[in-house]
Amino acid sequence: MTQSFFIASEIYRRSHFGVKHPLGIARVSTVLDMTRRLGLCTALNYKTSPRANLSLLNGFHDWEYLKALEDVEKSQVATQEIQTKFQIGTLSNPVFPDMLRRPATSVGGSLLAAELIAQGGRAYALGGGLHHGMADRANGFCFLNDLVFAIRRLRALGIERIAYVDIDAHHCDGVEAVFKGDRDILMVSTHEAKRWPFTGQIEANARDHLLNIPLPRNTHDAEFIHVFERLIQPMLDRFQPQAIVIQGGADALRGDPLSRLNLTNNALWSVLHRLLDYADRILLTGGGGYNPWTVARLWTGFWAILSGQRIPQVLGEDVLSILNGLTWHRREEAQRKCVYSLFDAKQSLHLRSEIKTLVEHLRDVHGLK
Repeated sequence: MTQSFFIASEIYRRSHFGVKHPLGIARVSTVLDMTRRLGLCTALNYKTSPRANLSLLNGFHDWEYLKALEDVEKSQVATQEIQTKFQIGTLSNPVFPDMLRRPATSVGGSLLAAELIAQGGRAYALGGGLHHGMADRANGFCFLNDLVFAIRRLRALGIERIAYVDIDAHHCDGVEAVFKGDRDILMVSTHEAKRWPFTGQIEANARDHLLNIPLPRNTHDAEFIHVFERLIQPMLDRFQPQAIVIQGGADALRGDPLSRLNLTNNALWSVLHRLLDYADRILLTGGGGYNPWTVARLWTGFWAILSGQRIPQVLGEDVLSILNGLTWHRREEAQRKCVYSLFDAKQSLHLRSEIKTLVEHLRDVHGLK
């Protein structure tokens, strides 16, 4: 049995971006509580995430930016100059307690994950997935970029060929900006077309290196699996990665407020199952996801799959109490129908012609015919 590690921290329970911010919901702490009550996560596979210090963070992020982030965390005030220069204190990247310590813990968790799988294995850095973070500024809810650190650490540990697969509804602009010219990294991103950050367009593809798949609105399970089978799988077959880093954002799920895709967790669980066959080293992170019920259920299932356990079909009252105890200022009552099972209802929908056209065009671009 492949050894698997679950990496998290209590910092995510006590800190958030503010009640009205999309990241003002309970995510990591909910999944940690659910996996423990379901018996999926025990002391044998749980690791507390360390926190990266400024010196380590300076290996990618600019020192002036890091010092500004540290100063604002202490003072809880961002001047207009800091807002403009570093995008700190904006609506997307607000000032809040632990605004440096929280993402620094995400970096520490993903670095630990890389170290744990270097000789083989799987690790879930649940608080990671900050794929928008830039070297010199905050970007898209991401003050730092743990994924850049994780990929670089795998490289330093002798892992040369790495596939990065990002299933978040938003394009991984921060990660792509760093590794765009690296031919030993296969970068794959499925994301909603014409959605922020408006990168990863169909023109941004490079054979054997960049596979950007901008999905149309309402992409559903059958279409997503079609994309995976016709594009992502053959690219992985050709690339033969030694390790796969997966950004497992939950915002492509139906019911998320920040996308208009139409996936169920069944499709994303199926994709993770298949990705496990492509490398002996798997590093999974969290990511986007702004509906507390869909995020909790998807990520709990992710850990079950990653650790080689069955996703529970029946939830006891102790687990249901966690889900029923969640709150969301947007649409709390409308989501309560989701809390009786981890599984979303299965879909039965046909492939649209625009999906078929997109896939065949990208197969031509990447020489998959």
